[in-house]
Amino acid sequence: MPRRKKPDLKVNRLRNGIIAFVALLAVVVIGYGIVYSTGITVGEYQAGTHYEVIDDAPPRRPGESIRVQEFFSYGCVHCRNFDPMIERWKQTLPEGVVFERTPVAFSPAWTLLAQTYFALDELGALERNHDRLFRAIHDSGRQFLTVDAVADFVAGQGASREEFLQAFNSEPVRRQVREAEMEQRAMRIASVPTLVVAGRYRVGMDVGRKTVLDVTDYLIAEELAVRSDVTSSR
Repeated sequence: MPRRKKPDLKVNRLRNGIIAFVALLAVVVIGYGIVYSTGITVGEYQAGTHYEVIDDAPPRRPGESIRVQEFFSYGCVHCRNFDPMIERWKQTLPEGVVFERTPVAFSPAWTLLAQTYFALDELGALERNHDRLFRAIHDSGRQFLTVDAVADFVAGQGASREEFLQAFNSEPVRRQVREAEMEQRAMRIASVPTLVVAGRYRVGMDVGRKTVLDVTDYLIAEELAVRSDVTSSR
């Protein structure tokens, strides 16, 4: 029987190297084609795909801080899961950018929770109860269907039961709820959590929890650049 030739190691290595190079080249070409066809480069996002431009946005005013709003509800499990990320992210915001939450009122139960948010804020007891409310509703299955149930829950946690009820029913808190509902409609908030940058850009969770913050950072940088140009040209 004729002796079989041993494979040439150098030839095999060369062949494998060529195959790997061709595969890498294909990946690069395909990636370039995607970038070229969509117009998206690293760190860039597009309106209509990653965020929405809000009609009738407020005018930019020199020296005014950029406002980032999170529209949310304590009754929303997605808001509860997103909250730790928001808490870490808001610590990284650059100077000239302010973050605030705006509770939505999609239902009577959520309106009660929105009014609870503003009442706790009015009393200076929001920070102490913010995570407690999320955990009670979504981790413990607790329902807050009446203001008395909420008052019992927050009693002794930065405010008394009576103080909470008084703040909850006060005109300043009721006014804040009405204003939040007006903003909710003006910004066309259809789901939560949703971030709004400078009253101009709406970023929804359909892009993913991590990406939504990247898109928001991108829009903040864009807005800071625009305002810097406006200020320097005056």
